Amino acid sequence: MKKTARIFYALFAIIALSGCASAMKDEVLARSDDLTSRPKWAKEESTFTIEKDNVYILGFHEMPVVGKRLTTGYRIAENNAKAGFSGAIEQKLNFIFQNAEEGDEMGAEQTRFIGGETSKLTASAIRPDKRYWEKVSRVVDADGRREVVYRIYVRLAMPEADFKKAIEEAIKRNSGKKGISEDFAKTVNANWDKMVSE
Repeated sequence: MKKTARIFYALFAIIALSGCASAMKDEVLARSDDLTSRPKWAKEESTFTIEKDNVYILGFHEMPVVGKRLTTGYRIAENNAKAGFSGAIEQKLNFIFQNAEEGDEMGAEQTRFIGGETSKLTASAIRPDKRYWEKVSRVVDADGRREVVYRIYVRLAMPEADFKKAIEEAIKRNSGKKGISEDFAKTVNANWDKMVSE
């Protein structure tokens, strides 16, 4: 009898603990277009991708549901994507500079300049591609208190050829001011495939 009671209590403890653990997870209450799961393109760790001759930039925004409009969240997520675009360009350029052994001569200021210029030059080519939202009940403290928020994803797109031209133009604009070697555009072309796959 004692053995049965111990098994019962152990089983009860396991069930109670697993119930608490699952209660602490975020719970998706609704999704745009009645989807059953988040689309593959809406991954926060993949904010900048190049595939099928297009550049994709992901923007994300999270906001409380109460008193907020999805259109506002979409606008903020789109602006976040555009803001992150310049930083992604800087990372890609740093990769090329290191491979071209321009790293010693290229400072962070020049990389930021080229990233910013590329962002300006591509602004007209960027267009909205996809949108997605999910309404989520999330845990906000150790007591298990929850709040309901929208998680909003916006993916922007532009042709890869326009992106490449913008980088080359930004480098040319910077060449006269900062002394990047004239062969650098050739190095960009030579390392382009490696850069976009990183």
